[in-house]
Amino acid sequence: MQTHSITLGRNIPNAGKVTRQMWNQFLKDEVCSRLDFATVTEGVGIYKGELEDCMTISIQVDERASGSDTLIKKLQDVGNAYKIQFRQECILYSSTLIADLVFRWP
Repeated sequence: MQTHSITLGRNIPNAGKVTRQMWNQFLKDEVCSRLDFATVTEGVGIYKGELEDCMTISIQVDERASGSDTLIKKLQDVGNAYKIQFRQECILYSSTLIADLVFRWP
């Protein structure tokens, strides 16, 4: 299993910030239309020494299963769409190996 994530800064160079309304529209138009599941986490990052609000979109995939490459590509496509739409210099992409993933019920 692996977790793949993109972290998206909310500062728009020379044009303010990605507002909550803009973010929600992006989620609806670009993320929900491409991904059937994901975790979205809000945070604060540092880019070029400056604090910046950010959003991280993560998916967990079993790289041995068919279709996992397609899911990863869709996540990367979301990042590219964000980069273009909000004039970002870059986005952060990461993947992490998950040694064990267990769902527990009470």
